[in-house]
Amino acid sequence: MNLRSLERAALLLVLAATCACRGSLDNEHDRAAGEPAVVGRLLLPSGSGSRGVEVLLTVAPPEGEPRTVWVLFDDQGHFSHPLTETLVDVEVTTGARAVVRIDAAELPEADRAGGIDLGTIDLRDRLRNHRLILRAADGEPAGDVRIGMWLGPPPRGPQGEPVSLGSRQFPEIELGSELEWLLPPDARDVFFLVERPDGPSRGTSWRSGEQTLFGPFTSAELPAELVLE
Repeated sequence: MNLRSLERAALLLVLAATCACRGSLDNEHDRAAGEPAVVGRLLLPSGSGSRGVEVLLTVAPPEGEPRTVWVLFDDQGHFSHPLTETLVDVEVTTGARAVVRIDAAELPEADRAGGIDLGTIDLRDRLRNHRLILRAADGEPAGDVRIGMWLGPPPRGPQGEPVSLGSRQFPEIELGSELEWLLPPDARDVFFLVERPDGPSRGTSWRSGEQTLFGPFTSAELPAELVLE
């Protein structure tokens, strides 16, 4: 993993640990008239949900360090985010690894000065579906868990602490459910991190629950099920 990838992983860790989730799926009616925005659309293999795919914007305020903003997209792949800071780049990732990167410096000057329409980003030939069942081992309790996928080991915090799954970017699912993920056909070092809540409550309890790490796998070795002991 290069320095840029490490920086991205650390930023994702901060997003998850603080549950900032500053990105949002902005409707045209939610923005002030004429306010510039970054807009675009993802074309993904058939299926529903993000399936591990994320849109990340790096933006820079007039003063201060650049920051990463996580932007949701809808069921048709459309995404939008108000452009109140200078856009540095856009990355589309899966498993926290970039599949597409668009450098804002490469965009036409007219686009960078106002709203930016990235058009359609077609990933149908770059990613493939993988489905698996996540279930509890015999005799183990059922219930809800959270799960995250990484291409490479999950990042750790400044003090070596594990990544938190207390953010909505990590889906909350019921054990026994079928999951679907989108990965490059030649992916290596695929990890799945599963976390149980610490007790019956929710909220910050997700940050201290028991975690189980599965992997590494390659695309050719991905399991049909994960069994949580």
